[in-house]
Amino acid sequence: FFERGKKRFSNMNFLSSFASRRLTKARYFASATPRLASAVPQGTELRTDFGASSSTTPRLPIPSLSSTLSRYLLSIQPHLSASELERESEIATSFLDGEVGKRLHASLSGRDADCALSGGYPFSYIESYWDDMYMCGRWSLPVNSNPFYMLNDGVHADEKGFEKAASLTKRLVQWGFDLRANGLQDDGGCMKPYPLMMGTGRIPMRGRDELRSGSKAGHVVVLRGGRAYKVTVVGPHGVRDARAVERAFEEIAGRPVEGGGGFPGWGTALGRDEWAELRDELGNKESFRAIDEAQFVICLDDEQSMTEDEESVAMLQQADNRWYDKHQLVRLGNGKLGFNWEHSFSDGMIWNRCIEDCEAGSDEGAEGECEIEEIGWELDAQQMEKLGRAGEKVKEELCACENRHLNFQDFGKAEFKTWKVSPDAAVQMSYQLAFHGIHGSMPPVYESCATRNFHRGRTETIRTCTNESKAFVDAFNCASSDDFKREAFLKACGKHVEVAKEAKMGQGVDRIFLALEKEAEREGVDVELFKSDVYLSSKSWKLSTSNVSHPSLSRFGFGPVVGDGYGLGYLIGNDGFSVNVTNFKGGGTDGKAMRQGIGDSVRKIKSIF
Repeated sequence: FFERGKKRFSNMNFLSSFASRRLTKARYFASATPRLASAVPQGTELRTDFGASSSTTPRLPIPSLSSTLSRYLLSIQPHLSASELERESEIATSFLDGEVGKRLHASLSGRDADCALSGGYPFSYIESYWDDMYMCGRWSLPVNSNPFYMLNDGVHADEKGFEKAASLTKRLVQWGFDLRANGLQDDGGCMKPYPLMMGTGRIPMRGRDELRSGSKAGHVVVLRGGRAYKVTVVGPHGVRDARAVERAFEEIAGRPVEGGGGFPGWGTALGRDEWAELRDELGNKESFRAIDEAQFVICLDDEQSMTEDEESVAMLQQADNRWYDKHQLVRLGNGKLGFNWEHSFSDGMIWNRCIEDCEAGSDEGAEGECEIEEIGWELDAQQMEKLGRAGEKVKEELCACENRHLNFQDFGKAEFKTWKVSPDAAVQMSYQLAFHGIHGSMPPVYESCATRNFHRGRTETIRTCTNESKAFVDAFNCASSDDFKREAFLKACGKHVEVAKEAKMGQGVDRIFLALEKEAEREGVDVELFKSDVYLSSKSWKLSTSNVSHPSLSRFGFGPVVGDGYGLGYLIGNDGFSVNVTNFKGGGTDGKAMRQGIGDSVRKIKSIF
């Protein structure tokens, strides 16, 4: 277990983030309040009270040290021998009973209480550390940070032309304008993240990136064939209708593509320090400003013949025709639509609400045509050469991640419910059974859990691998009766629900441990627990998983967080489920076998009912 946890894939650009990401994401960089401004029409008073729950949701609680250590020790038991567990328990007990652990916890609690009294940033004990994790992370954004959504083909796909892409563009811009002007209907969770959804861009800086939000601009940026276009979609009387946006897309599609010159968008797929340096060297500040201030970016691709796996690659990690510093609406060449979204300030549940609202929106809008202006780049030969090298580098690096899509249609949520278990738990158990079948061991598993019921809450980790899930896997790997296997499965699913409920209430392991690690760094204190091989291995997430089930979505994906692990983004429907499987080449993983193994495992489980 220790040695497996110490493994690291050689290409470090790909490794840190979704583990960091699943220690999940950053929030509003170092500003307590998002900077809001209206897209035209101007003069509209903007609202910042986006529902009663924005002010009434409670502050994220700080778990006690004793309960955290108890949950931690339970979570590592499936991976350890009796002697290894005894040694780690001694280390944990020393931290609990010793002066250092108590002092660090008290220091964290005291600072959080002071911030609560002042009403200022950070708005939870973890928020500033979470923001730093994203903004200071120097890894590249595609694969490592930005996830993707693919939308339901039956609702959001163009058989020909750009009608659906234009409709969604119009509705997204309108949604952003409306929420800033009028607020949103309260959905019971913290509403503070919504203002950043439109008009926000991530700016590469040496050491720490920035978010710039609240753009007053009434334009989007359209990318096609190595060229970028500023398309003004908001006029003096409001957002143009969808047909006007469609005509703009058609005009752009009819223009010639770039003939092999440098494309600055390649830089957005570099490591952040490298991109910050290159962007400074390129100059062209007004061109960059036009993209930074756009409401979002639309990518019009040309490749028409694609397999499902190739679609996932295009959505997650394509180098050409992308701008990863912004939210991107991607129209694949086959007409399918999806999003690649910048993750430092947005999470899946926020995106689900946004898409749902847009589906209920209207294509009607202000009369008139959208203005189209190509964004030009004045680049000398040296700058072009540097861009070319950047393009070659990112294309080579992005090829290291493999994508495979499982579209399982044998059965889904309706069948799982007849088993009297949580559908999410059933799918999670199939992941562990599949992993064990391939690798012969139990994996540390990360499942993301939303904590939007708390003020500015983001996520907590569900440590899904438990003693009960190990017993379930063991039962299926020996000559047990169906009754024995079924009992083990039901207990594992029940434990999964219990751990998930604790995480949803902010009672996890990983957020509080991250904060305490940062407290120790602040004080210059070495903590044996945080340096132990067991602890480090326990958060080397061989399976990084997230469930964002929604009827508007057909696929969800992101990269692995360790070189010898898998990323599993999934959606559970009534009659089936979708899993996008990612893994790195050369890391000892097998994405094809994992995809097959998940389907086989869930069928094996069904056979005992």
